[in-house]
Amino acid sequence: MNATRLNRLLTWALIVAMPFWFGSCNKGGNDPVMPASSIEGTWAITGMKIDPAFDLPGNGTKTNDLLAVLVAYGGPDVATCFTTSKITFQSGGKLSGVTGSKCTAANSTELPDTNGTWKLDGTKLTLTDSSGSSEVYDTERSGNSLKLSQTSSDTDLDGDGKNDTVKLIIEMTRA
Repeated sequence: MNATRLNRLLTWALIVAMPFWFGSCNKGGNDPVMPASSIEGTWAITGMKIDPAFDLPGNGTKTNDLLAVLVAYGGPDVATCFTTSKITFQSGGKLSGVTGSKCTAANSTELPDTNGTWKLDGTKLTLTDSSGSSEVYDTERSGNSLKLSQTSSDTDLDGDGKNDTVKLIIEMTRA
């Protein structure tokens, strides 16, 4: 895997890690109503996946586990930074949170954007950062688990010169 592709991949993985940073998502259909109170509270990232799987490490083995790729190329502190960070969806639509242990200027940004807001409409979660940039995610909640997903086609992950369509999934549990 060449350095440019690896840098693009790691940058992309970091960007998709936090809900404020995904690209736009297009999905139609009628979604069941999920009350906003169902996601209110504090959540921790437990997994980051990509579907379909790609040979992200460039070793001939396809993977869909972005945290494993982050560990392989950024070290365990990068994954620990994400998995120990907490995001709180406050009532009234405000976001807050705490940056996790092992987060440094080299492997994170200000997590989360404490001036951000959220709105849940059915199963569509809109997150708006302090600069006013909004992103929409599909949500799926079961018990103490929450999945945020978004489909993107703006990155060439397999190095064939064409952008790949992938579904990015952030798995979270109530903290």
